[in-house]
Amino acid sequence: MPTNFLSLPSEVRNDIYEQLLVLEDPITSLTPGLLLANKTVHREASSLLYAQNRFDFTRCNFEHVALFLEQIGRNNANYIRHIYVDFPEFHYLDLQDVTLEDDSIHILEKIQGHCNKLSTITTSIHSTNAMELRLDALDCPKVVTEAMALVNTHFRAISSLQEIIVEVYEDGPSDHIRREMKSHGWTISATEYVEESGSDRSFGDIEDYDYGYDDADYDDDDYDIDNDSDFWRRAGD
Repeated sequence: MPTNFLSLPSEVRNDIYEQLLVLEDPITSLTPGLLLANKTVHREASSLLYAQNRFDFTRCNFEHVALFLEQIGRNNANYIRHIYVDFPEFHYLDLQDVTLEDDSIHILEKIQGHCNKLSTITTSIHSTNAMELRLDALDCPKVVTEAMALVNTHFRAISSLQEIIVEVYEDGPSDHIRREMKSHGWTISATEYVEESGSDRSFGDIEDYDYGYDDADYDDDDYDIDNDSDFWRRAGD
């Protein structure tokens, strides 16, 4: 009797999905053509794709993040466990007024509303370093304390969040900033500074495509692989 993929034991199929879809680095663009095979494969593979990868929202504005989360659908967004973001940007930083940029606030609110099982947020090293340099230049510990408390409030509004990882360079500008981070239970991930050239794409570079399907959006009778295969090829270019 001929064997097809769906006749394989579930543990074998899951191992294949993991080999094909789980990446070590944060995902900056989606290219899982496997999900276009049929509804059963899509359902089985989607949970692994979204739950076991880190999704890179760095260099993205609110519109990019919102587009991605809305187009993958709430079912898939609820699988996401780990998101990689820029450190929230501050609008004002002085003794009278410490506030965040609206775009940073809206991104965290969008994540809060769509990723109900998110457990980890990691902030990118470049954005965190820029924040540290800006705060250090103020030479005002009170502002640092208020700024870190404000960011923590927005992070902790994501009720499912269990870990906040802040990527930093080993030789940071201020020990006080690091102490404030740790006081809120954040994990400091220190890396030696290495000058880099070039950069990978983030989801901010892919704003006009369909990122996949929510399982509730279609059934096998409506499934048309030809309509979407072009997207998956282009997203991986």
